[in-house]
Amino acid sequence: MKKIFLIIPLIFVFLHFMPESDGPGVWTQTLFATGPIWQECIVFNSNNQQIMYAGSTTTGIWKSSNGGVNWAQSNGGLTNLSVQSLAISKSNPDILYCGTSSAGGGAGMYKSTNSGLNWTQINSGIVEALISIQAIAIDPLNPSIAYIAVFEATVDAVQGLYKTTNGGTTWVPSNTGIGVVKNILSIVINPLNVNVIYCGTSFGVTSQTGPVHIYKSNNAAASWTDMSSGLPALGTDLNPVRSMSMSNTDTTRILAGLFQNTLTGGAFLTTNGGTTWVRQSTGIPNVIGVQIRSVLIRPGTTTEFYAGLDNVTTGGVYKTTNAGVTWTEFNGGSMLATCVVRALTFRTSPDSTLFAGVAGATAQGGHEYSIPLVGINDPNTGIPTEYNLSQNYPNPFNPTTVINYALPKASFVTLKIYDISGREVSTLVNEEKSTGYYNVTFNAGGLSSGVYFYKLTAGDFTQSRKLNLVK
Repeated sequence: MKKIFLIIPLIFVFLHFMPESDGPGVWTQTLFATGPIWQECIVFNSNNQQIMYAGSTTTGIWKSSNGGVNWAQSNGGLTNLSVQSLAISKSNPDILYCGTSSAGGGAGMYKSTNSGLNWTQINSGIVEALISIQAIAIDPLNPSIAYIAVFEATVDAVQGLYKTTNGGTTWVPSNTGIGVVKNILSIVINPLNVNVIYCGTSFGVTSQTGPVHIYKSNNAAASWTDMSSGLPALGTDLNPVRSMSMSNTDTTRILAGLFQNTLTGGAFLTTNGGTTWVRQSTGIPNVIGVQIRSVLIRPGTTTEFYAGLDNVTTGGVYKTTNAGVTWTEFNGGSMLATCVVRALTFRTSPDSTLFAGVAGATAQGGHEYSIPLVGINDPNTGIPTEYNLSQNYPNPFNPTTVINYALPKASFVTLKIYDISGREVSTLVNEEKSTGYYNVTFNAGGLSSGVYFYKLTAGDFTQSRKLNLVK
């Protein structure tokens, strides 16, 4: 009998809204009865993170303009309401792309240029007969450049991975170097070097054989190199790479979530840009059928990870603060151990809130958990052991971004912003600071688009990083 563990039952329910909040530090549900929220289908407007979107496989696109307190459908022009993937442009958040399943008519890719008010189908160039879009990645600097992953549940995809350079007017196969199995499930772009992209595959649907692969491109998907060393390598290892997350402070550090269709799946981490992967899954139940649907490295950290699970009795969210050495269950409140969590994302402004999208029979919709920003650089350590200046987040940004730094001892600190010519344009910090972790919000509302630099000086320590303002 063929073994395919990629589809779960969908439960249809009536729509109603009952926003509630139990305060910070508790899972609460803010989006009710939409039907299942699908793979990474919760996104934020980078200019105003109170504006957010969620995609359901039964009721289409939902939008909130007040941080998830109230929601309304935003489906104008969307003829297929089975939304399986959703992405928003960081450089122009009026632009969104969504991908639908092969179920029913109107399957494939859609685009909105007016913040989700209207959608237009954009399938030109996609050759698969059963178009099921599993992942979308938009170039953070250019919303006209995007990548999509196509999966076919009954046969292997013909091309699997496509790229557009004209905003979806046409899609071109971009799979040179990818092996026979082209059913792609996950894509991630390096935010500091948009030419560097990773994608993860399923196993062979037709042949029912593994292993799965992770590929890397250094030239914006013109060609790919297999970067699967350390991943399950046998033909019997049927563990799709369902989700990947890259640290925004160390882009060589990527977390991959694999299904456990066999016991060789789980959470895998690379700290060298994909050259080698190490299984870091202790604490996540090592049981066949426990499938990691979503993974997330918390912005501003290299050690705090989250995983969304799918299993009849073992699901919900798991958390690690030591880079995956040990994981613990992170459920409670409205987040049940029976929840199927397919989407995880952080809102970083005006607070730090983890959102989860649920797609199971017992609970559906959006859940949130407020987490203080204190210690965001290294949450598992009380006192920093070394000076550190983290990469700002988000980056690119418009007009605000957060800069984190750490002081192992009391120091006089200056943190300044410079333009590309070296001219100082802003002083964010200029005072004595005690030992600890700090975050500063930089508002570039009065500056023009371009590359800027920020420089931290603390005692004898000096470090600079680049930031990119896109308006």
